[in-house]
Amino acid sequence: MKLSKIILSIFLTLFYFSSFSQDTYKKRYYIEESITYKNQTSKKEIIKKTLKLKVNDIKERIVEVDGKEIKKYDTIPKDVKFSTLNINEKSTECSKIFNPKKGRLKANIKFEKDKIYVNSWLIPDGNGSYLNRDKIYYYELENRQSLKIGFRQWTLNALTVPLKVRFGKKKTEFTTGANLGAMFGYTWGKTNFVYRDKIGNKQYDSKVTTGLFIGADELEFKYLEGTEDKTVKSAFISIGSGVLYSYQKFTLGATFGFDFGLGENSSEWKFQGRPWLGASLGYSLFTF
Repeated sequence: MKLSKIILSIFLTLFYFSSFSQDTYKKRYYIEESITYKNQTSKKEIIKKTLKLKVNDIKERIVEVDGKEIKKYDTIPKDVKFSTLNINEKSTECSKIFNPKKGRLKANIKFEKDKIYVNSWLIPDGNGSYLNRDKIYYYELENRQSLKIGFRQWTLNALTVPLKVRFGKKKTEFTTGANLGAMFGYTWGKTNFVYRDKIGNKQYDSKVTTGLFIGADELEFKYLEGTEDKTVKSAFISIGSGVLYSYQKFTLGATFGFDFGLGENSSEWKFQGRPWLGASLGYSLFTF
């Protein structure tokens, strides 16, 4: 392989994926009654601890002020029992992958100061209404403590496949190019919430997306018609699927599919309808 081709491949990878972006739909977290995490007490000792989901109860009491009785309300945090929310099953490692709702609470999340606030989706009570519509649950973290919570979402990724290996009937070809496209798929991952007192909290997302890919690019090839070389300039579409792993803004993935040339004489292209394997590497400068 020529050095110029290698340099071009690296340039295309960095340039095209610098504009990698994505849109997400219906992101929902799956909350557990308690989460076990590792706590490092020293350089050599790591112990397991449990963090429980809490809710604030309001208690009324009567106090006497200047000879008059008045009502006061105290906020008392207590552990949440899922059995009171009609959640009586226990989640397992298997169900967390294939049936995330089992034994868990579907919710939206907000991370503020030392608390991860949990606003649950409506929970049917079995009588045509819903349980605890106004309850706000939360996890309370200590300084430098982190907590990982799983989520699912639908994702639309705008991406390119600049590195591609095409498999012909008699020949395999390595190509570089923009091959602009989009992948719509299902995403599952975890958010690591880190509480840092006074200096600002951090959130780190790691996730895997699988889905369908469709892309397009320019096409130019030559074929022999009788004794004369013919050149065709057209375009092709790529249809396939892919797997992407993302950590924060960095993305690494692989795509697989088939190329189909468009226009007259596209059937003469030696890679018409043939499979290909592509590599995707990117860094997102923005999301929307």
